[in-house]
Amino acid sequence: MPALTSQEIASLSGCFDCLSPGVKETYMVTLLQQIQSTQPSASLTTTSTGGLRTANAVSTANPARRRFMIQNQKNESLFLKFGTGATKTDYHLELNKHSPSGGSYSAPIETNGYVGAISVAPDSGSASYVFAEFV
Repeated sequence: MPALTSQEIASLSGCFDCLSPGVKETYMVTLLQQIQSTQPSASLTTTSTGGLRTANAVSTANPARRRFMIQNQKNESLFLKFGTGATKTDYHLELNKHSPSGGSYSAPIETNGYVGAISVAPDSGSASYVFAEFV
């Protein structure tokens, strides 16, 4: 089964469960190949700035990216898309709400090997999250 390019992954629209079985399998094989191609034992550095972010465009495609981490910081869901243009109906992962005072914590999502664009969409208002990219 051929792997998908970052552009092909980014062009997939809709939720993962909505894709046809063949596309799902190709997508998963591609992501696994990207993960396996990283060298976790090598040193990683980051050029990401710290602090809260609110932009819906998290990161552009970066062929040098080896890992990234993102964590929702808002008391509502945050929708993450491996590609551009995330919406509440066009996303790949839903990050849980983050409300420490209410006992609800959003665990950080850490992904190795994905080098394409990353975007988010808040459930309402502006997004609020932290992001770090490692090269």
